[in-house]
Amino acid sequence: MATAAGRCGCGIVTQPVKEAIAVRGMSKGFRERSGWVEALREVSIAAAGGEFVTIIGPSGCGKSTLFNIISGVIAPDEGEVLIQGQDARGRVGLAGYMPQKDLLLPWRTVLDNVVLGMEVSGMKAAAAREQARPMLGEFGLAGFEGAYPAALSGGMRQRAALLRTVLFHRDILLLDEPFGALDALTRRAMHEWLLGLWGRLGKTILFVTHDVEEAVLLSDRVYVMSARPGRIIGELAIPLPRPRHAEIALGGEFVELKRLLLGMLRGEAAA
Repeated sequence: MATAAGRCGCGIVTQPVKEAIAVRGMSKGFRERSGWVEALREVSIAAAGGEFVTIIGPSGCGKSTLFNIISGVIAPDEGEVLIQGQDARGRVGLAGYMPQKDLLLPWRTVLDNVVLGMEVSGMKAAAAREQARPMLGEFGLAGFEGAYPAALSGGMRQRAALLRTVLFHRDILLLDEPFGALDALTRRAMHEWLLGLWGRLGKTILFVTHDVEEAVLLSDRVYVMSARPGRIIGELAIPLPRPRHAEIALGGEFVELKRLLLGMLRGEAAA
């Protein structure tokens, strides 16, 4: 059973809490020209309601495949996926999903991009825009509702993509390396912005990254995956107090947590 992290600076809450996401014994393979490729093997992870959980692992370990299964885009070969107690296998729309690329449509304005999910769900365009406008300021996009994606910075594009995901109105967000293409300064600003947003919205976030420091800064818990076929080889609670800021990375406890995660990854690479 997952544990939830306190946000009042008191560390990890140890009592069991209800799982918002539960993946149990998941395996998945694909047939390619070279033959059968096993992408995931008996993966089990969980996230409690309101928890920020990160998955790290080497390139090609199946993290994006895992997200595609949780989001219902593809079905697992074995195992189960529960989202708020519901069987999520093959069911799209139970969680908000933001893939690695922002996928903003270049011919639509910022406002029309962020309401796209609501329109696809059947909401009238005018009503969707009315609902989205008040949130543009919260996402740092006030004044840019009529701009096109080409005019936006990398950070603004990611905020627009995340607003589109949030406006899907799901309690669970799947964020697949959302800041991977950003420069270091922009990433740092986005980390603090995302943590503030998460604290205000109270969403459950499942986050994928290659960056160990990013994982420690953001997360309540971190899962470590092996190389293909992806397996869970470690799990680490992050008992750092919240709210967190980039300066926390200078502290000894942060450095020790980072060292532990790097040790798991290096041990897997050596094996």
